[in-house]
Amino acid sequence: MRQTIPLLVCCLLASSCGNSARDSSGAGEPLVVHNGQFFQGAFPADSGGPAVAAVKSSNSTIRAGEIDKNLFGFATPSSQAIALAFQGLGHGYWIVPVGGEDTETSNFKWAADTDFSRNLPGGPQTLIYAASSTTGAFGPISDQNVQVVPFLPSGHVVASLTWGNESDLDLHVVAPSGKEIDPKHINTTGVVDGGADAGDPLPDDGQLDRDSNPDCVIDGLRIENVVWLNQIPPGTYLFRVDMFSACGLPSTNFEFTLYVDGLPVFQQGGRLLDINADGGGPGSGLFIGSYTF
Repeated sequence: MRQTIPLLVCCLLASSCGNSARDSSGAGEPLVVHNGQFFQGAFPADSGGPAVAAVKSSNSTIRAGEIDKNLFGFATPSSQAIALAFQGLGHGYWIVPVGGEDTETSNFKWAADTDFSRNLPGGPQTLIYAASSTTGAFGPISDQNVQVVPFLPSGHVVASLTWGNESDLDLHVVAPSGKEIDPKHINTTGVVDGGADAGDPLPDDGQLDRDSNPDCVIDGLRIENVVWLNQIPPGTYLFRVDMFSACGLPSTNFEFTLYVDGLPVFQQGGRLLDINADGGGPGSGLFIGSYTF
């Protein structure tokens, strides 16, 4: 059996923490760890401590704004805690405790319950990890290369819906033509009907990028975007937010933002209650506004 000392005590034992200022929230950092503590300052240097034996997180793609992503792996038997951070980003690092023994390898398990900032830069990034002993000595840095998908997709016009808990909301957009886009009808103009590009979206098509939390299958994103890549047909567009399912929750707050060339031109927030859940369908949802191009 392994006895784990309190996390704060463990970190205060570490020599590298002696020059760090503890911030209990780490709010605003590119990485937030719910089961850890945040320390401002440089990432701990190797001082002859134990090693991170493995990083086992299966998906190396991270979406900016993603929530509740589990990073996990193993550390050598003398490990007591794990430090983790994005290399070159943020103002410090997080410490999480090491858990129970893995009977197959005699190493010890660790896990970090993480959220990623909406402002996390897109493209290739590196997560770094180091293990600490009970005496506060950190070992060598292990790294994990990840690909970050930006929070806001690129495009001339982006209509973006985000919300605050694990309910199933849907973004509805009605184009000037009267065609409605929603998770069951994912574009506003149709597709090319012949030639080499048959089946591809038309050049001025508005395309829905995902159905987030579909039928309460939680994806950790809580965001849906309709994107016009290069141009948008002129006219007035209508926007609605539909609660397809409350997923057992009493209510959820949402925020809608319309971007043109990356700049917000219209924003509207609100709240939907569980009694508003209607299972979707054309024309459903709460009308939140319109915009004329």
